[in-house]
Amino acid sequence: MNKNKQNSVTQIFNRKNIKYNFFQTSNLYIEIADEIAERIKETNLNYEYAVELNSKIINVGIQIEKTKLIKNLYRTGTNNYLEKNILNFKSDEEFLPLKSNSLNLVYSILGLNTVNDLPGTFKQIFNSLKKNGLFIGVFWGQGTLSPLAEGLAYADEKILGGLYQRIFPFCDIKTLGTLLQRAGFTMPIADQEKTIKKYSCIGDLLTDIKSFNEKNNLIARSKAFTPKSIFDEAEIYIKKNYSKNKCFSIPFNIIYVTGWKN
Repeated sequence: MNKNKQNSVTQIFNRKNIKYNFFQTSNLYIEIADEIAERIKETNLNYEYAVELNSKIINVGIQIEKTKLIKNLYRTGTNNYLEKNILNFKSDEEFLPLKSNSLNLVYSILGLNTVNDLPGTFKQIFNSLKKNGLFIGVFWGQGTLSPLAEGLAYADEKILGGLYQRIFPFCDIKTLGTLLQRAGFTMPIADQEKTIKKYSCIGDLLTDIKSFNEKNNLIARSKAFTPKSIFDEAEIYIKKNYSKNKCFSIPFNIIYVTGWKN
């Protein structure tokens, strides 16, 4: 680990607090895996060595291997206590132990959202790829959970008299495309798909978020206990502004980025 590099990068997320201890396989997660598999098939290429970054569950690799275009798939991640047996090796996505020019494919599903040095990680991925190597990454995009963010902000202001960072910032599609290009990738493409999910109460929404093992890892987040009244007030706000037929709609904006190494 290059400590000088770590110290030179603004630390927004607490990487030590990332632990996968409550991950459940959701339909949305598998749908994303299926989409990646389709994109791999569309290349009509064979990939001898592939790496799955930030592996949470074995199901993703199974979906990818169904393409029959991957000869050797290796999984890596950090602090995955539930699925530790699926990992071929552990690694932090900010400091990848990957040899230069050794891989044909690298992909990650929602595994790079809380990387502090995303340009550095993109460059490491680029360096690890062989000529004609492919990278596919999936990120939560801006606008994801926007009604929840509004509701919590409203509740914080009303009850606590101030604003708190309760949801980490999501990625901007244009920025991701630019960062890929800066890392050296050719033909960088970033596109976004929007999924709307409906919930009858804020508790179901929070459980769904938790099932992705997503939580507030911001260093600047409040360490104080959040009273139940905050969530109750947020639910009132969301239902008032976003509900139809007793359910409210929450957007999940999913960004797919791809880049090649010539």
